[in-house]
Amino acid sequence: MSKYGYEQKSFQSKKTNFVFFMLLIVVIFVWALVLSPDHGGLVSVSLNPELRIDFVNVGQGDAVLIRTPKGKVFLVDGGVNVPVADARREGRELIQNYLRSQKISRLDGLVITHWHNDHLGGIIPVLRLFEVDKIYETPSTFNTEAWQTYDEICKKDRIQRISVKAGDVLEWGNELFVQVINPEKPVSSKEYSEVNNMSVALLLRYGKVQTLLAGDIEEDAEREIMKYGEGIRSQILKVPHHGADTSDYMPFLQLVKAETGIISVGRSNAFRHPSPRAISHHERVGTKLYRTDRHGNIRLFIGGKDTRDYRFVVDQRL
Repeated sequence: MSKYGYEQKSFQSKKTNFVFFMLLIVVIFVWALVLSPDHGGLVSVSLNPELRIDFVNVGQGDAVLIRTPKGKVFLVDGGVNVPVADARREGRELIQNYLRSQKISRLDGLVITHWHNDHLGGIIPVLRLFEVDKIYETPSTFNTEAWQTYDEICKKDRIQRISVKAGDVLEWGNELFVQVINPEKPVSSKEYSEVNNMSVALLLRYGKVQTLLAGDIEEDAEREIMKYGEGIRSQILKVPHHGADTSDYMPFLQLVKAETGIISVGRSNAFRHPSPRAISHHERVGTKLYRTDRHGNIRLFIGGKDTRDYRFVVDQRL
């Protein structure tokens, strides 16, 4: 006799129990095949125990390719777009060709730190040639031919655009922590320095290793970011603004206290980046510097098991 309601007998037969057990097995198999990150081990999705970050030699500009341990791919800036012959003569990459060389056909996300052409220009062919899931961009607009072309392509292809600001946390996978720490608020000025200071700056933490991608921020933004205190201390720093002396505020560098810095810079560039003073400031902090004009493409592998679990590979042919 059932104590509450009717006595349930349907799960008491061996046949019913067997059917229920088989249905459970099927459900587990479907989850493993469709929903789990590696499809139950049956399908390769480029799983890798390390976070990989390529600082691509795009000349006088920035392009940073990020591949997560679970196979997602993100691009931060794209350098400037020039004819292939010019790129070959200057010994540098075009970002669209570099992505092809890495067998990448789709981007889970694209970050445009700010609207200057040495960051935005190379994004145009990427949008035309690759599938892009979404774009994270600085919260402002710009009135240049490159920006207008970018805007038209995004509207035509209905690409999702997300305006980001300091404090936003980006969902790039549960194995990573990615936070925007600049800009604080939109600025309408089109002054060169103001546009630089609107750069999207990102903190990426994988395990116990943190990387700061600083865009082209200058001293005003460096001072603003210092409000995060010890939170911006990072083993690796993408040196802001190609090593310009507008972006080497010593208290900021001392707070970040990077062990390694990467300067993305063009060979014999007209701006004479990096500046001797900036190099001196980084050396005084104890930061070892790599430069794309001298070292070519620079790849960072981060294991993250401890604070020293990262390594660099420097090779033009990456």
